[in-house]
Amino acid sequence: MVEKLKEEEIIKKPIKLFFQDEMRFGLISNYRRSWSQVGERTVIANQQEYSNRYLYSAIDPITGDNFQYIGFSDVNAGVTKKFLEALQEEYKDFHIIMVWDNAPFHRKQELHEMDGITPIFLPSYSPELNPVERFYGEIRKVTANRIFKDIFIQQNVIEQEVARWMNDKIKTIKLCSYRWIVEQWNSLIEVGIKTMESYGNQQDLEQCGLSIF
Repeated sequence: MVEKLKEEEIIKKPIKLFFQDEMRFGLISNYRRSWSQVGERTVIANQQEYSNRYLYSAIDPITGDNFQYIGFSDVNAGVTKKFLEALQEEYKDFHIIMVWDNAPFHRKQELHEMDGITPIFLPSYSPELNPVERFYGEIRKVTANRIFKDIFIQQNVIEQEVARWMNDKIKTIKLCSYRWIVEQWNSLIEVGIKTMESYGNQQDLEQCGLSIF
């Protein structure tokens, strides 16, 4: 992360870190472990209806801030751009570092030409490095072993659970602030402080390309 930012042109805004991912949810049954009485076979209802929607999420593991959009019928560069534009509008005073996976649509040129966003790719086939995956594990619990009449009822259940997480930043930090992320972030802060000291008077850091909040 630090090396990637060194390659950037001058950054005049405070930096905001987000990890991003997408989750598909639908009416095919989502199974999880459950309790049952000793000696009795566990019976869980099964549903196989092919109706799906997507949840887009961006989570800041340092502050617990998170930004969510739900209800998309597809994931592609166009939808992702709309999500990023909404995220930028919410955090217009920040330069956003967006860490995400290597999905093909994440590499589309239109996403890399957006001002105010620096994309950073995780290593291939490493979902365990993205804390949003862990967040999705918690979200999926509320739909596990349940049958839903339609996708809109399920979406409403997920929305309520997402809202609870959005209102509990401390809980989000405990879930998502992986040690390696915190270490990388602290390294970034140290680079900014050392550069600021070398220029003196706490200038805007325009000359070094970093800004700290």
